[in-house]
Amino acid sequence: MRMTGLELQRATRGAWQKGIPESINGISTDSRKFVEGHAFLALRGPSFDGHRFAEQLVTRASAMIGDAQGMHLWEKFETPQLQVENTLVALGDIANAWRNRLNQTTVVAITGSYGKTTIRSMLAHIFSSLNRSTVATHANLNNLIGVPTTLLGINKSTEIALIECGISEEGEMRRLSEIVQPDVAVITGLAPAHSSGLGGMKGVVSEKTGLLRHLLPQGWCVLGEGVAKQLSQYDQAISHDAIDMDQSGAETVQWKLTGKRLMLSYKEESAELELPLPARHWAANMALSATIALHYFKRQENEAMPSFSKLVASLSTWQPVEGRMQIISGINGATIMDDSYNANPVSMQAALDTLVRLSGRSIAFIGDMAELDNPGHTHRSLNLSGIDMLILIGDEMKVVRDDHPDAIWFATTDEAVAWTEKNLQRFNSNDHILIKASRSMHLDRIVHAMTNREDLHAL
Repeated sequence: MRMTGLELQRATRGAWQKGIPESINGISTDSRKFVEGHAFLALRGPSFDGHRFAEQLVTRASAMIGDAQGMHLWEKFETPQLQVENTLVALGDIANAWRNRLNQTTVVAITGSYGKTTIRSMLAHIFSSLNRSTVATHANLNNLIGVPTTLLGINKSTEIALIECGISEEGEMRRLSEIVQPDVAVITGLAPAHSSGLGGMKGVVSEKTGLLRHLLPQGWCVLGEGVAKQLSQYDQAISHDAIDMDQSGAETVQWKLTGKRLMLSYKEESAELELPLPARHWAANMALSATIALHYFKRQENEAMPSFSKLVASLSTWQPVEGRMQIISGINGATIMDDSYNANPVSMQAALDTLVRLSGRSIAFIGDMAELDNPGHTHRSLNLSGIDMLILIGDEMKVVRDDHPDAIWFATTDEAVAWTEKNLQRFNSNDHILIKASRSMHLDRIVHAMTNREDLHAL
């Protein structure tokens, strides 16, 4: 980004002290990763105050942005300082002002209870493979800090921006929509993830559809499998041009999975590819991603449409993001399915269903799913049939052990790691081992214990 000091003032409705900088070339919010010449924006939270870290970088900053309370700490600094009412709000306002200058960029906002990161990574892979200048959310920067940070990193020549939007509290999605103002909005799927903070499933549906609140007038949206039905069930109307993956007409890419062979079809065309795993949710996500990409290209004026076979070929080299069903070579030749980054009821069941479709012995290390409205019932409702060895971790998983007395249960991840390290000889090359839980369970430690530390690699 590049904005003048006056433009920042207008965007934030702030007031400059100690001069007005001619231009700002970027905003940094983390003093540990501060970029020379950027403006430092001091965020405030329940247990931290970014204003207190300004002294270590003030001589390298082009400007400082803070609130009235925090700027009392900066009185001795001569660097220009922009006083705003709320620095988190100001960060979003600056990002929105920059977004409004990205006239040549198609901004795609992606939300949903599951599949956001996978869809984002698939789309990034498709567009990059087809030589489109693409910027996408990095790692988990999908909240009220991460989304503005991603937007501010987009330059005006970028053709496609893929912005992942995640929430856990009421009102967050509407604010993200206001900041992003997407050209395209994608709702991947809806489930009771974060439902305890959103008021149950009705709240989840209501909050997620908030992404459409600031969809541009000429914009369009894509609804993943089952989404349109859920919107109707909870009285959420769609006023924009919507593509519904439940409709099998000419608008959507259809899929059929046989083992690992995936057939994708669109109108009269079809093409095949082989997946790393017989994962039905990957197949559905690929069809959704291909649908989005096709409709993007259809709307581009004076640009040749890539062939359907070329688009599918680009998907054939896609690899999952780390911690998202990544296949890793494990101890004694075992195959590790590292899905430890996060979990909700839909993604957990999808991972388990994929595991039991594989040959050899199926082993599942599964831990608690967090932020559920009815955790006991939800955990107990998992279909665990076909699992040869079941290791359960966490307080919520204890109720699952009641229904599966042969399962091994640990109250904590520490206990599970200790047991794993002592029992590595129990695993061999005939094993497929799924490791999955909510991020708060830190089951990546199990992945680490199950892999050759000196020779860790993806298959």
